[in-house]
Amino acid sequence: MNTRTSLLVAVFALGATTVAGAAAPKTVEISAKDFAFTPAVVTLKAGQPVTLKLVATQGAHGLQAPEIGLDKVVTITSKPTEVTVTPKKAGTFVEHCALFCGAGHANMAITFKVVK
Repeated sequence: MNTRTSLLVAVFALGATTVAGAAAPKTVEISAKDFAFTPAVVTLKAGQPVTLKLVATQGAHGLQAPEIGLDKVVTITSKPTEVTVTPKKAGTFVEHCALFCGAGHANMAITFKVVK
C-alpha cells in the first residue's frame, strides 16, 4: 500500500468521528415502551448537534420536541430510527408520547434539559 492509499484509509477510518475536523454528533439512545421513555431525562447542550437513536421495545410510540429541533412527529417502532437535532436555547422541556399507545399514554413523558 502506498502512502496516499494509507492516508485515504486513515481518513475513512477517522470519518466516523470527524468530518473536516469537526466532531461527529453525539448519539443518545432512547427507548420507548408502554408507558415510559428510557432515559426519562436527557441532557443536551445548546448549539451542539446530537443524534437521537429511537427504538421501541414494546408497542409503537411517537416523539415531537420542537424546542430541541424535532419539529415533526417521529414514529418510534422496533426498527431503530435516527434523527439529528440541534437545540437552540437552554431550558427544561417536557414532551409527551405523540402517538396514542394505550391507557398510560397521557403519563408517558420525556424531559430534555438543554444547558448552555
